[in-house]
Amino acid sequence: MLKPFVKKKRIINLLKVFILFFLIDSCSYPEIIRDELIYENNFENNDLSEIDGGGFSTFNNTTVLGDFNNDGFTLHLSNVGKHEYIFVSFDLYIHGSWDGNLNGFDTNDKADKWIMEYRPDMDLFKDTAVDKFVTTFSNSPCWPNYCLRQSYPENYPYENNPKTGSFKTDLNRKCESNFFGGPTSLYKIERSFKSNGDEIVIRFYDELYQPNAIDKDGIVQAKCDESWSLDNLKVRVISYN
Repeated sequence: MLKPFVKKKRIINLLKVFILFFLIDSCSYPEIIRDELIYENNFENNDLSEIDGGGFSTFNNTTVLGDFNNDGFTLHLSNVGKHEYIFVSFDLYIHGSWDGNLNGFDTNDKADKWIMEYRPDMDLFKDTAVDKFVTTFSNSPCWPNYCLRQSYPENYPYENNPKTGSFKTDLNRKCESNFFGGPTSLYKIERSFKSNGDEIVIRFYDELYQPNAIDKDGIVQAKCDESWSLDNLKVRVISYN
């Protein structure tokens, strides 16, 4: 027959085991119940059925959406079904002489911004840190006495060296025969947003500053100087139990 203190010790140990299992179970990660690719477009079929704005061009031997200059497009997806998060991925081509956080002018200087905004139709109570990715890109060289830094892969106004996070930096110029611009950089971008409801709306656009994009004949060469295009756009939805 067990002595009272031995019984008590066993009961205490059993309680410890029970509490341990309870804590482990309560701290377990939620289970993914939906992980679905709901949109994919490489634009080779010239399909704009769920896109407002933009057109097509050919770059790097493929069809791309764009090119854009102080412009952009909006993706509308409906009948999405229940979900908690969306994951968006795409190839982003940065054409020409993007100058990052500063253009190097003495006065009235502005950044060359690129923006991805979830639900731009819902302006009230927007959490910029969650619903809006504002960054900059720079194709500038970086020397000790001259370096126009960019924010990507962080949000503006964070500073990184030019072309940080790029996949390629030596693709062709957008305008081969034009003085303006320079080589193209390619970025493979992935972003996530907390989301719900039955509709997804995402706006992709830029805010470029180009006070000197005028050639010797007085003609504005904005797109040859700075522009962007996009390819291989995908959207996934995620749900947890």
